[in-house]
Amino acid sequence: MRTVPSDIGEPQREFCDAIAAIFDDPDGNYEVLDRNPYDDPFEPDIEVMDSDEWAFNIVCYYVEESPSDGMVEIFPKTFGMRKWVQDDSDRPCFLALGIGGTPGNPEYLYFARFFHFTDGSFCQEDGRGMLINWMRPEFFDKVITAEFERIFSPI
Repeated sequence: MRTVPSDIGEPQREFCDAIAAIFDDPDGNYEVLDRNPYDDPFEPDIEVMDSDEWAFNIVCYYVEESPSDGMVEIFPKTFGMRKWVQDDSDRPCFLALGIGGTPGNPEYLYFARFFHFTDGSFCQEDGRGMLINWMRPEFFDKVITAEFERIFSPI
């Protein structure tokens, strides 16, 4: 059995559970299809399908304290491995990145296609276009819908 370094602790698990709860709303537009082991860097944390039966993956990462310099290391031990999670037109993969606050209510929440995060270093200033409001799930929907429209647009 191979040993994979872990980037996941209890705050990351709590954050992932909070993200999954947003998408596991029986009255909402989404259904959680599967949850994967938190410490498997080759699998998405959450697999979701929307009401149009479009599937996508979510990888979650939470950083407990907002760094003073605005530079965050995303999955410092396993970022390269996580880039292997399926992210294509058939099943795009999004990264939910929570920074500061608590896992259930981060001070900053970034949500975008995983391919926009090209390496493990993330500058909060550069990611302002990925910042969403935690308490409004429709902002997740706005990002996901825009991505599917871009993927399936005839132009």
